Amino acid sequence: MDSTVAITPEKNYIPPPPVVKDTVIVKKAINKNAVPVKDTTTVKKGVPEPVALIGEYRLFQFAAQKKAHYLTKSTRDLMYRMLFVLSTPPDSMKFEIFMPGVDRKAYFLEPSRDRDTLKVWLTDSSLYSQPLIKTIVRYPFTDTLGILRYKQDTVPMRFMPPRAPRVAKIKRTVFTFESNILSGFLKPGHQIVLKSKTPFREPDTSRIHIYELLQTTRQNVPYILVKDSTNSCEYYLRSKLQQEKKYLFVAESASFGNIYNEYSDSIGVKFSIKDPETYQKLTLNIKNYTGDRIIQLLDKTEKLVAETYMKKDGKVVFPLLESGFYRVRVIYDLNGDGKWTTGDFTKNRQPEPVSYYPSEIELRQGYELEQDWDIGVKNFKDPKLMEKKKGK
Repeated sequence: MDSTVAITPEKNYIPPPPVVKDTVIVKKAINKNAVPVKDTTTVKKGVPEPVALIGEYRLFQFAAQKKAHYLTKSTRDLMYRMLFVLSTPPDSMKFEIFMPGVDRKAYFLEPSRDRDTLKVWLTDSSLYSQPLIKTIVRYPFTDTLGILRYKQDTVPMRFMPPRAPRVAKIKRTVFTFESNILSGFLKPGHQIVLKSKTPFREPDTSRIHIYELLQTTRQNVPYILVKDSTNSCEYYLRSKLQQEKKYLFVAESASFGNIYNEYSDSIGVKFSIKDPETYQKLTLNIKNYTGDRIIQLLDKTEKLVAETYMKKDGKVVFPLLESGFYRVRVIYDLNGDGKWTTGDFTKNRQPEPVSYYPSEIELRQGYELEQDWDIGVKNFKDPKLMEKKKGK
């Protein structure tokens, strides 16, 4: 709690539950042989208040930020991939993996942006075909005295491949990838993204084309392919694409592949840049609060759609939205670090407050919605919204 609790003799008891009167009425029988019938039409069931809203004091439950450093996960989910995860980012300290007796060229490391997750891609078939690989992990560790130091563990990484089915002929494994143009539409201002489950090898751009489809012919459109700097399984295709024009993406056979010598089949996808007028726009007039805040737009399952950082009251616009139901919440960024900060029990600090727009917002096709929101009034999440999330 953010204040002290006063304990008095008068409070030293648990009050009995309230007595609920039975509102069921028994109708008088019309004749002696008739059976009495309960009339339930006059019964009105009350909706009980959520437990969190009952009582004199309100407690806030939160997960404190992890401060202790340790290894939380080590797994070999694929034959050629190992995954190591730390409890918290190592900051300026190192997070290292070694394999005794293994050539450094037989694998490569791929750290996450915060360096708390490390993927190890095994590139040598003689290495990843082994069911057991011995690894040595060196990472920051907080001991029982609270002292931060390096710890070195030997971690055996096992992988048992599924039994191969009995077939007359073994089929060639085809390299596949996903793209945001497979639906046939691309949002205005968005670039084409290519994602795979295994690391890309350098694409053969001589076999990859984007054409603008004209009435009787097609015209070549220049582009560039850019590899993600932290994810070897992701590429961005950048090109100057225009609205109200139709395009054709063509990737010939073996134009894409992965580092395990698997290659793609030929594909062709027609797509266009969707007209902005087919999307909806939500405008919120934020008022009655002094200080930094983060306005987040969520879908009905509370997945983050977009967010905006604001330092003062004003309008926030969320364009290019699909039709449907949305929820909005505000994070009162008290420390100004641009993200939600949890509480700290040792420092007597509550988590940064979060408030929800009182209800769901429905965006209908062809409409632009503008709503006022007084974020000076803090609203807890409506219990009905919680039930909707559970039921999806």
